Amino acid sequence: MKLLTWVKGWINKLFSRGAPAAPEPKESETPKVKRTYNKQKRQDFNDLLEHLDATFEKIKLPTMNESWLDRDSIVGLKKLGVHVPNPWKLKWNKNKDEIKLDVSKPLPAIMCVSTACWAEESTDLDGTKWFNPQIMFAIKHKKLPWNVAYQPGVPYLFGVAFAVDGKLFWMHMYMTVNRKTGAMVVCDELRAVQNVIPMKSSASKRAVGRTQVIKRTTWMPPSFLEEESRTIEESKLGVLVFMRAMHEWWVGRDERWNIVVKKNADRITFGVDDDTTPYYFRNRNKTVTENGVTKRIVHYVKEHQRVVGDKPTTVKEHIRGLREFDWMGYNCKVISPRLEQRTSSTFVAPAEDVAYDKTDTVYLSKLGKMLADVEERKSA
Repeated sequence: MKLLTWVKGWINKLFSRGAPAAPEPKESETPKVKRTYNKQKRQDFNDLLEHLDATFEKIKLPTMNESWLDRDSIVGLKKLGVHVPNPWKLKWNKNKDEIKLDVSKPLPAIMCVSTACWAEESTDLDGTKWFNPQIMFAIKHKKLPWNVAYQPGVPYLFGVAFAVDGKLFWMHMYMTVNRKTGAMVVCDELRAVQNVIPMKSSASKRAVGRTQVIKRTTWMPPSFLEEESRTIEESKLGVLVFMRAMHEWWVGRDERWNIVVKKNADRITFGVDDDTTPYYFRNRNKTVTENGVTKRIVHYVKEHQRVVGDKPTTVKEHIRGLREFDWMGYNCKVISPRLEQRTSSTFVAPAEDVAYDKTDTVYLSKLGKMLADVEERKSA
């Protein structure tokens, strides 16, 4: 239990990253020490290939036994593959009522993004250490489970995974999304609490002891949000901000270049905005040897003039080179948003809790691989 309390504190410290700035201190006040952290480095394709080992090490960690998320869902998320936003954009709002999803876009069945661009551990100027999750995910459900308070809207299981002693600790909570407005509501949970009542009379003390413990169940905010240094409302605000950022990035994947990298059973997809391809694929000198022949891998070619015969011709900007190749034991495939079919961002069927012995059900562990395989197939 001590470990779970420790980990729960991490998620809420993450939310302070985007918190609104405190008011300017008065002259009589001592200025607060500002928090510093490593901002995400803008990465290009060359950087990606050079640091694949480090990226995969963070994602492929085994699951901690104390994790809250069931094993089948974890396997499904890993087979779908963690998606790495490049860059990761986050907009903070002071009022949680202003934080809404764009419901004109799909409400995907499953989303899974990497936050490993942030360091696992950061340190304040005063020496205080705090931690960041490595994975953030959301799974749409058909209905809320029995131990979660009903709220109208589309149910989502939202969660994160932390790296703890070489393993991933997966934790989650439930929220709903209003189909018409996009407003999000965090759902309470049915939780066990205990009240300690001191005994006053000598007879009571002899009968039950100095105190009596009465246990009961009650509806309370998710334990996911609990942390001593932050209020529940502040934690809720952080959850909604991150859910919105993940949704905005995920539903825009059809307009992005996707770089799928696989090794054994592990899969990571790097998303690149179409308008940043000149920077991302700028390296023309990266080559691989294929069947004894050295070939250039994918790179960007800017618009230029070419003389064909005596006639000048304008060659429009384009991407050329190998789009599928092996690099240091990794299989890499670059997928264009204009040449391949739609991504899994348009898959919206919700999950449902069923018995494991049902034969007519596609479990999340299988669905994750199915969606990943479909994304790699070229359209006819």
